[in-house]
Amino acid sequence: MKLLAVIVGADSAPACLDAAVLAAKALGDASIEALNVVVDPDRIHASSDEEIQFQRMRERDEGTAQERADAAHAAFVAWNAGAGEDTPRVFWRSVVGTEEAVVTSEAANVDALIVVAREQSMDSGDAIHAALFSTDKPVLIVPPHWQPGAVTAFSHMAVGLSDSDTARHAIREAAPWLRVASRVTAIRIGEDGDPALKLEALLDELCVTHELHVVPRQGDNLGAQLVAEAKAVGADLLVTGAYRHNQLVEWFMGGTTRHLLAAAEIPLLMAH
Repeated sequence: MKLLAVIVGADSAPACLDAAVLAAKALGDASIEALNVVVDPDRIHASSDEEIQFQRMRERDEGTAQERADAAHAAFVAWNAGAGEDTPRVFWRSVVGTEEAVVTSEAANVDALIVVAREQSMDSGDAIHAALFSTDKPVLIVPPHWQPGAVTAFSHMAVGLSDSDTARHAIREAAPWLRVASRVTAIRIGEDGDPALKLEALLDELCVTHELHVVPRQGDNLGAQLVAEAKAVGADLLVTGAYRHNQLVEWFMGGTTRHLLAAAEIPLLMAH
């Protein structure tokens, strides 16, 4: 079984790899491919000249594509040197191309999960977009400077209950990790008797022991409130659906997923 850890930058590489290791350990015998996409404007086939020009403009502030790739690989080597003996196998892979095309292609060879750090960069945004919209895999999105606690797996997982198909899909995809968590809290922002609470039955169906946490909605930013509730109960990971509508509609409607990504200080396990 193989997981894909998409390395979008040197600074966030340790967080991405640490999260991938925790996820892999929960699955048993799993390996990890650390994928770095080299978005070199002189070597890629982009959809527009504007994209090529934008990639060239990045070099002034971020260094050339090769310099960024070298830094990411150096971060991987340093992380690998400090990895424990029980660390699953991690293989480095560097591919030239656009972030979305390569992530989509490489995901076809992944069995379980895609892990991406949420940097404030175009590469990170493109990788997350591709993973959520162009693959059929769940995506573990990690804050760029996140560090795991003293646990062997994500020990306390929160689950966001909603009445969407994406939430149901996310819970099913997260089942391997939910089953081995020491504590699972199902969170519903709404009222008692809310139809979305029926989704709690899916956790029973998946043999996931859990507790229920229902709180009234406060304000318009549902995503931020859900993250706050997950942190309040002490969860170290939040499972939730992503982009109930297409991304453009989500953006104009306010976008719970966008708010989740902006507010999250803990990893998010998401599925579209």
